[in-house]
Amino acid sequence: MEALTLWRATRSYSLPASIVPVLLGTVLAARGFGTESSGHFALGILVWTLLGAILIHVGANVLNDYFDYTKGVDTLAEHGSGVLTSGAMSARQALTFALVLIAAAGLCGLALLQTRPPVVLALGLIGLGCAIFYSAFLKRYGLGDFLIILSFGLGLTLGAYAVQVGLFSWRGLLNLALYSLPICLLVDAILHANNLRDAPNDRATGVATLATCLSPAAGLRWQLFLLFGPLAFVLLGVAGRFLPLWSLGTFLAAPLLRRAARSGSVEGTAQAHLVFGLLYVGSFLLQPIFLW
Repeated sequence: MEALTLWRATRSYSLPASIVPVLLGTVLAARGFGTESSGHFALGILVWTLLGAILIHVGANVLNDYFDYTKGVDTLAEHGSGVLTSGAMSARQALTFALVLIAAAGLCGLALLQTRPPVVLALGLIGLGCAIFYSAFLKRYGLGDFLIILSFGLGLTLGAYAVQVGLFSWRGLLNLALYSLPICLLVDAILHANNLRDAPNDRATGVATLATCLSPAAGLRWQLFLLFGPLAFVLLGVAGRFLPLWSLGTFLAAPLLRRAARSGSVEGTAQAHLVFGLLYVGSFLLQPIFLW
């Protein structure tokens, strides 16, 4: 199996969906959000967390391709990563590759287990469950958007935070969820862009996604909300003084967001998410958090 084929199978362009939330949760932990200390940060924990998140993400991508292909959902060359529909990889090879990636993510979890056992065990089981049940069952019933927001945008932010600091209060949980909101929207924007592209085929094969449940016009309006809602959130956050002033730097991503809205490109949406996300995370690094 060629390395390029394996790389294509991972749909690596979507990796901002896992990288940005991990960085956000880690930075909030390092700044002392939700604690009475000056913050918690361990580079080793960040490395294992980030690597584990990436591996479970790409493993889930390959597994999703496997289920969509074997169930007859993906039939055209542009569906999924294209490695199965083009014949570059067999279904059995894809399943094996997905399981190897998921197992590698499990090894990262074992490396973290000695730091925060209850947190890591819970997050590992949730991540594994999302990777399997999204592809095998929930995607077909219109629950994909909810699960992606819950597992990636919110789950990875909370998880990256929790493995650094341990347990935290319900108030801290609600505040973390609030700060993850723009990332949640952009994570879903990547998925919704993909589903808008595949909507005709999904309708024909009986797959229910938000893009198939909405009219084409409503689906496009929802994508505009997902793309530009984060900028509105930043404006409100800075005005309400619960976001650092530096967060206005996220408006540098506006041209990429506009380009993604016009083109409908999944890859372009992921790139816009990455740039916005790095600027958003960086704003917390540039200004200590005195907002809680």
